[in-house]
Amino acid sequence: MITPSETLTHPAEHCRDLTSTFARIPRGPSRCQKPARARSEPSRPPGTAKPEVLVRGEGLRLEDAVEVGLGRKQVRLDSSPEAVRRLEDSVRFVRRAVTTGQALYGVTTGVGGMADQSVSASMASEFQNRLLWCLRAGAGGPLPRRDVRTAMLLRANSLMRGHSGIRKEWIDRYALFLNRGVTPIVRQWGSIGASGDLVPLAHIAMAVTGQDESMKVDYDGTEVTVGEALRRLGLKPARLGPKEGLALVNGTSVLTAIAAHCLHDAQELFDISLLIHALFVQGLRGSDQSFARFVHAQKAHPGQGSVAARMLTLLDGSHLWREETKEQQLHRTGELIQDRYSLRCLPQFLGPVAELLSKLERE
Repeated sequence: MITPSETLTHPAEHCRDLTSTFARIPRGPSRCQKPARARSEPSRPPGTAKPEVLVRGEGLRLEDAVEVGLGRKQVRLDSSPEAVRRLEDSVRFVRRAVTTGQALYGVTTGVGGMADQSVSASMASEFQNRLLWCLRAGAGGPLPRRDVRTAMLLRANSLMRGHSGIRKEWIDRYALFLNRGVTPIVRQWGSIGASGDLVPLAHIAMAVTGQDESMKVDYDGTEVTVGEALRRLGLKPARLGPKEGLALVNGTSVLTAIAAHCLHDAQELFDISLLIHALFVQGLRGSDQSFARFVHAQKAHPGQGSVAARMLTLLDGSHLWREETKEQQLHRTGELIQDRYSLRCLPQFLGPVAELLSKLERE
């Protein structure tokens, strides 16, 4: 039974409990903030290397994609003999198809409405370079820097699978741009969604290849031309080979990058929501009965159980809520025997949201 002495705690204890809960709120940028043109990465001691993300065509985590986008992690391409062999085999296959005149969409034929037109072996490379110029037609303001960087990472990761007929030197350039903080300025409008981010990816490819040296990039927080960026990187403009232009632009890396950051922001907002609810529980002297493990273990809803467990973790050690599951409690007339719905049903209400966020991350 709760005695009066248990309910009257010193104000200092209230402050400690609430401050402890607030301290668990994650820090990080939100999509509701205006994208900054300055460097995104936090300060770190001089000489301290950033963590690396291995790019090998699979196993890329949402967290890593977001961290690279924010400039907090660098990338390292898989240079194992097997990875290099896959890339070289795909390049040889494309070149053999071009030499023998095999029909390959966008390689030995035109694209879109001109897919019924043949592209000769002598024009196979030139066609890929002209394709970028054709697609460089974006409009609107610039995409956030983080979205473009994550799109570059996703494109590199896809190409590392070794099924796109592109030389590794181009993927190396994408990695170098990311690691040196060089981000192409890409316009917001032009993608055709699930049919391909052709236009925004063409803007990225034009910058990486250096075909239009007058294009602008964000170089570590400063806007410079592509030509100047390449000079600083020790690179020169280069020409694409057969199929390489199509490999760089035919995908959904940009919309996937934007979705990745939206999901990450949603996860952070969900975490903050749980923390705010934990404050409500303490402020209203809620009971731990609402989050009892035994109760939620009886339901086949993993999200519900997860939310209940997280609430127990957030409230662990607090003196501002009622711990009633450890021993039998005596009911006092005039007091609620259980919390109101707004507190009691938190796991049931937020559980489906937790399940949806987990499902989206897996997929």
